[in-house]
Amino acid sequence: MTNKNKFSGCYVINDTFDVVNFNDVAKETYPSLIKGKKCYKCLMDSEAPCDVCPIVNEVKGPKVYFDPIRHIYETVDAINLPLSDGSIGHALIFSTTGEREAVSRQLPTTEKELRALLNQHKYDKLTEHLSREGFIEEADALFHRQTPSDYAVAVFDIYNFKAINDIFGIDGGDQLLRFVLEKIDDSFLAPEISARLESDWFVFLIRRDHFRWEDLDDLLKIKYVYHGRTIHLQLRCGIYFVEAPSTSASQMVEWAITAKQNVDRDSRHQYTFYEPQMSFDQISEAQMLIDFKKSIKEHHFKVYYQPIISLHTGKIHAAEALVRWQHPEMGFISPEAFINLFEKNGLITELDHYVLEQVYAFQKKRLDVHQLVVPVSVNLSWQDFYYDHLMDQIMTLTKNNDLPEGLINFEVVETSMAALEQNANYLLEQIKETGARLLLDDFGTGYSSFSILGNYPFDVIKIDRSFIIQIETDQKMRSIVASIIQMAHSVNMKTVAEGVETEQQLHFLQQEGCDYIQGYYFSKPLSEKDYFDFLDADLSWPLTWESRAFNSDQELACMQDLLDHSDLFVLVTDPEDYTMVYANTATRQLSLHPKSPYKGRKCYDYMFGFQAPCSRCPMHKMSHEKVKEMEVDDGKCIFQMTYRYTTWAGRRVFIENGRDVTDTKNAERRYTNRVKDILANIPDGQGVFHVDLTTDTWMSSDGHAQNARDMQNMANVDALIHQIASFVPEPAGQEKFFATFCRQALLEAYASQRYQVLLETNSYYDDGKVRWSRIIANLIENPCNEHIECIIYGIDISDEKIRLEELRLKEKQTRLEEEVNEVKELYNQADHDRRVDFLTGLYNRLDLFETMKKSLSGAFPTITAMYMLDIDNFKQINDTYGHSVGDLCLKQLGSFLITFGETHHMSFYRYGGEEFLGVGLSESDPQELSHELLEEIRMIAIPLSSHKCIYMTVSIGYTTNNSRYEKMIDLADQAMYLAKKQGKNRVVGH
Repeated sequence: MTNKNKFSGCYVINDTFDVVNFNDVAKETYPSLIKGKKCYKCLMDSEAPCDVCPIVNEVKGPKVYFDPIRHIYETVDAINLPLSDGSIGHALIFSTTGEREAVSRQLPTTEKELRALLNQHKYDKLTEHLSREGFIEEADALFHRQTPSDYAVAVFDIYNFKAINDIFGIDGGDQLLRFVLEKIDDSFLAPEISARLESDWFVFLIRRDHFRWEDLDDLLKIKYVYHGRTIHLQLRCGIYFVEAPSTSASQMVEWAITAKQNVDRDSRHQYTFYEPQMSFDQISEAQMLIDFKKSIKEHHFKVYYQPIISLHTGKIHAAEALVRWQHPEMGFISPEAFINLFEKNGLITELDHYVLEQVYAFQKKRLDVHQLVVPVSVNLSWQDFYYDHLMDQIMTLTKNNDLPEGLINFEVVETSMAALEQNANYLLEQIKETGARLLLDDFGTGYSSFSILGNYPFDVIKIDRSFIIQIETDQKMRSIVASIIQMAHSVNMKTVAEGVETEQQLHFLQQEGCDYIQGYYFSKPLSEKDYFDFLDADLSWPLTWESRAFNSDQELACMQDLLDHSDLFVLVTDPEDYTMVYANTATRQLSLHPKSPYKGRKCYDYMFGFQAPCSRCPMHKMSHEKVKEMEVDDGKCIFQMTYRYTTWAGRRVFIENGRDVTDTKNAERRYTNRVKDILANIPDGQGVFHVDLTTDTWMSSDGHAQNARDMQNMANVDALIHQIASFVPEPAGQEKFFATFCRQALLEAYASQRYQVLLETNSYYDDGKVRWSRIIANLIENPCNEHIECIIYGIDISDEKIRLEELRLKEKQTRLEEEVNEVKELYNQADHDRRVDFLTGLYNRLDLFETMKKSLSGAFPTITAMYMLDIDNFKQINDTYGHSVGDLCLKQLGSFLITFGETHHMSFYRYGGEEFLGVGLSESDPQELSHELLEEIRMIAIPLSSHKCIYMTVSIGYTTNNSRYEKMIDLADQAMYLAKKQGKNRVVGH
């Protein structure tokens, strides 16, 4: 039942009007809403948006419309929002009972309120700071007044925010977001513009000279207290220093986001600076997403086939279809690079659809020319099961009479079972009904492999390659593989070993009774052409039909007039050359060109436009029978047909006659299969009740439960529901049960296209105990009388409730343990990072002071000399060539000092700005060492381009005074400044 407090329905569409998501109220209000389909097609069965569509007309704010579906007036508000793929979508929020007044109360009544409403897109409601749009607008305006290169754009987020949100709850998470934003606002960064981008992402415009890197490390570690509970937060930051003044603020934000995402991928650092290479890495993935549709259309995706060999015959038994991408510009792209990408972005189903069509065409091509055809299995993602179009295509292609059943099979990985949850069994059974076989792929890599075997209708398990590659060296693994094969055979399942590459692996699998192997030992995945040749080389025979000798027992000449006016389909052909002898009116109409002359035409040409007899030709199915009755399903219609060989005016002919029973058979089949599915899924020991809602009659009560067997010959549906409800302990629960399952409620559910009604409740069982039950009412139409029937049953879910709670607690414990480990790792990494200067790679002043303490305590060698270095004219370098060249000078000098220190028993530290401090730990002559250092630094080339470079010099001051270390630093510094005064690029000792 609908929650009365949740009175607004909402559904989200993209720019092409495809439904992306919807809430429960929207689905209850409009059951025809389907993700991935056009909203106007779902709601109104229209080919285009309606004239008053608020998206088409760009209506801002709530507006009252007349709903032609529910025939009531409703208020609709359309809002833009970012979708997961980065595009902009539209949320349509519509009223149900009472919301019009609520929306009206929120409309502006003063000019001030109106201005606030018009500018509300610029502000984030949660933090009351700017939104993304507001930040971009304000930053662009500021850059018109100020120098853009004086600023940087920084994007922050909270590491592991989802886990924190789970612990503190939504309210606590919201308070945390406000706290973090205010913390950064009040920090030394003093941002001039602050905004919340989305979720836990924030963006700030900060002056370059406000950054203090030694303090940024501390800012990224925040302690947060909520209701007495303390958590240490770790922030991550991406920074873009504005260079090109013409760049838009929107692009600057994107580059800062790219830098932040680079931090996400590299856990060694908590902040980083944008570099163009980062965008290139993202572009390659983005380019694949952009080129996907074109590559599908232009067949850049190639289907490869890897043979599966029978260990009983040594011949090919089947093959697996694998996809490869031959990109026109990027070259060959491995499936590892795009499969996960397409799954993450919702494209995998379209790719699987493409592969299925290619496999079908390949199988059909070989079958039509009577060449060897073996089953091919196609991989399905868990996402495929939620796309009706693909599932319909599976049903159509696998049941199409062009192909015998079982020539296209399907592989599903273990992890899909967890994703599909309780729907898995039903969806897999639907595929099984087509005659296709189901293969459980990557067996052994999932969460609960062995339980899957008993719970789902798989025919074959494929033992994962990770097991096979170890059987030569690991006795335990050999035992596991042998047990898997034995267990599979015990439940009548076949086994395929994946990744077989050696003769030893083959012999072991033969010895243990494995049925089939797949791997490079026999064949790598083959292109379509190579696989075509492979099949022909393995066993090449034409599909020939046995010669037939038939005797006629019926003359048809006298019946020609009668047949010509019959409403049956009647076709008479010459079996020797397929020439048509006679076709009555109904048959000619079936050909779609009834007035075209048929005599002398080939039946396959006249009826279907084929160039040769098709695989469905009934003559091929007659064997030695004189008469054969068959149901024929061509994928569109079902015919009840009779075939016979006889004579017509002295010549042997083949006669086909029958009638269209499509509607009857489909309806009966759906009804029967649905009832079977329902009954098959009811656990033993549960009561089952079957009622006719249309006539308000009880039909049957069955099951092992005694209370079900006692409920016989009930007066009507509601009497039965009252009786079942009496097993619910509390009066309130009984009332809810009756309100959910009474006849009127079930009829209303069916009318709104809800074909299953569920309720979880406590109930008494035969043993007198109260346990949790899930009561399920399945609503179906009986095609024989068009009555609405209902099958009601219950499932004991007490163990499920316990398991779910245990799983929830286990997941929470695991999550907490992971968080603790992550915090430990972050602390260790942060401790290292705070000692190292990120630009030069040298240790910083903090580590210098700790080194001096260790030296005084004897834990570090005695310091014999100190050297202070300063880059000459560094400001002029920055002003002349830019900060990037200045940074390059610092980097290359830092790299050189590390190498020099290793070879001369010295340690160098970045002391500040362009100053560096060297610590001597040997008895080397400091004056000679200083001059050697000076000369080698003069040789360092700083490239400006491929043809031009500059060189830098330094001033060096040193001391060997054995006073306190702080005094030594001061003396070395004084000596360095004396070197500066004497003309720079020289050494002065103290």
